Amino acid sequence: MREKKYRLPQQSKRKINYTHLGMLCGIAVAALVLVIAAVVIVVRVITYDPFPEDASLTKEAGSVQSEISEEDALKIRYPSFEDENLDQAVQDVVKQLRENTDGEDTVIDYRSKTIFDTYTSVLFKITKTAEDGSTKISYASMLYDGNAQKALSVDDVFRNQVERDLLDGRKLEDVTAMELNEKDVTLYFSDGKSLPIVFSEHKEYIALNDPDIPSLYQNEPLSIAESPQIDPDKPMVAITFDDGPNPATTPELLDLLKKYDVRCTFFMVGKNAEANPDIVKRIYQEGHELGNHSWDHADLSQLSEAQIIEELQSTDDAIFKACGHDPLYIRPPFGAMSDVYQNTVDRDSILWTIDTRDWESHDASKIKKIIDTYVSDGSIILLHDIHEDSVKAMKSVIPELLEKGYQLVTVSDLYKYGRIS
Repeated sequence: MREKKYRLPQQSKRKINYTHLGMLCGIAVAALVLVIAAVVIVVRVITYDPFPEDASLTKEAGSVQSEISEEDALKIRYPSFEDENLDQAVQDVVKQLRENTDGEDTVIDYRSKTIFDTYTSVLFKITKTAEDGSTKISYASMLYDGNAQKALSVDDVFRNQVERDLLDGRKLEDVTAMELNEKDVTLYFSDGKSLPIVFSEHKEYIALNDPDIPSLYQNEPLSIAESPQIDPDKPMVAITFDDGPNPATTPELLDLLKKYDVRCTFFMVGKNAEANPDIVKRIYQEGHELGNHSWDHADLSQLSEAQIIEELQSTDDAIFKACGHDPLYIRPPFGAMSDVYQNTVDRDSILWTIDTRDWESHDASKIKKIIDTYVSDGSIILLHDIHEDSVKAMKSVIPELLEKGYQLVTVSDLYKYGRIS
């Protein structure tokens, strides 16, 4: 038998199409490129920082918070704090900044720091871009006193005369921001300019009560007695005392006021304040109001501008050195005011509605009779704490006024509750 031979079929040889292969590789590479590009784009979107780099805006205090509102064209960064009062003070400023964007493209960033473990200073830099591409930079701020637990105003930081002597014709109302540093306070104005005021060079202008900050008052801040509650619907009277303090009579008067828990206003003569700083300190600590009555009871209506400034500034300094606070009001001796005086003085001048003429009578019963005859809601009573009979009269006047329903308040209280304007 013939053996059959079988031929295995030859495996077919495929011809590789390198053109197609190249196309496939190209497509794969293109796809990979697109994937990588997409990743890069995503990364860029995620990591994009809308706030321009500014090395000067260091953030040493608080945690950074960011908000972006396309609708309001606003990008804002601000710090948050664990201290609720401090955080609320920042939020109050941030709220105002949000409301003042004016529809322009606005970027707000900040610098923050803690000074002397007491103060938190936050300076906001506001950059607005108009439709024509022009930019305008302005500043806002928040300065917080951790000991007092409150945000500070310009008036809390500087004394009365800073506007007159240091601002080169600008007004304190032109200040839009201030930043506290260890050696100075920098003021920022509405015109975009800034002015550093160095503590060591201008300590007589500094109102902050802090041992680390040079000023005319270098003691610890004084605590103040809590004032009694005032009912705005009940009658009120301001009893005011001129010419003191007098060590022979003023302490006795203060004892009496403390006994009845009432508040008065003391218009002090500067040389007497300088001679009796402990009494000035007590007046302030017991919640009474401070007033300026010139240095030596001069008739200010007869003086030049420079002389008026000297009389009042010397008195302010004497009172500030004693208690760390400036008098709020001025009472010109004799009530005399000239045009020069009116043009020179930028604080309220307080006169009176009832003159007891205690300086003339030196009679407690006559003093009391005048008050009983003319007193009414909103009266400002003029007395002098340097006279013994004036203090004696108060021993019956005060309890009788209280019994009649009058509240004995400061001049500021009369302003606050609309009794004077």
